[in-house]
Amino acid sequence: MKFAVISDVHSNLEALECTLSEIKKRGSDKIICLGDAVGYGANPSECLAIFRSSVDVVIMGNHDQAIFDIPFRDYFNPRARRALEWTAEVLSEQEKRQIKDFLPVTIDQTHQVTWAHSSIHEPLDYHYIFTQEDASPSLEILKTNFCFFGHTHFPSLFSAEENKSQYLPAGIYQLKKNSRCLINPGSVGQPRDKNPKLSFAFFDSESLKLEIVRLAYDNVKAADKIRKAGLPEYFAERLL
Repeated sequence: MKFAVISDVHSNLEALECTLSEIKKRGSDKIICLGDAVGYGANPSECLAIFRSSVDVVIMGNHDQAIFDIPFRDYFNPRARRALEWTAEVLSEQEKRQIKDFLPVTIDQTHQVTWAHSSIHEPLDYHYIFTQEDASPSLEILKTNFCFFGHTHFPSLFSAEENKSQYLPAGIYQLKKNSRCLINPGSVGQPRDKNPKLSFAFFDSESLKLEIVRLAYDNVKAADKIRKAGLPEYFAERLL
């Protein structure tokens, strides 16, 4: 099965449309979103409409949870919280229910894949995985060969067998049949690896080929929308 794996869209309509256009052009059996559909960006309603019509599986992210879990917003920095409160204000009750119905933060699937937003170790604590040390608790309890996760906005791979991590530039990678890996496809809506191009992945569960895709999109338009919405300038600058 060929999966298109996206994550951390964060209400960035321009990036999401560009991503789904590429997926449609190249084909996939299922589109999986690893969470954080909303937050930061200026088009939450439009993005949620696309998720309803075009994405097969959506995992709950921490920004998604904070839309309906108001006490949880206390864990966010002031700028992120401001964006969350703005998002919650502009969304309809039906759209908030859609977010509340997202799947749990971690789910096991067939094809030897686990889908998660962050660490599968204490998933509700939303641990960040940047280093091999960060990855170790999740690798120890991983029941499938591969786990795709988001949250860091950083395309990367963490291997149990080789006990090492690597940054994943755009390209094709051959995974090993009996390996155990954590894989981050990067962020569609807000990349944080000093490359403004959106990032997502294709994964073929039969050939075990992984491809990291980077695409330029109209990030200037997305940034201008953030400014016009009165959201923190920092989130606009981050896109550029």
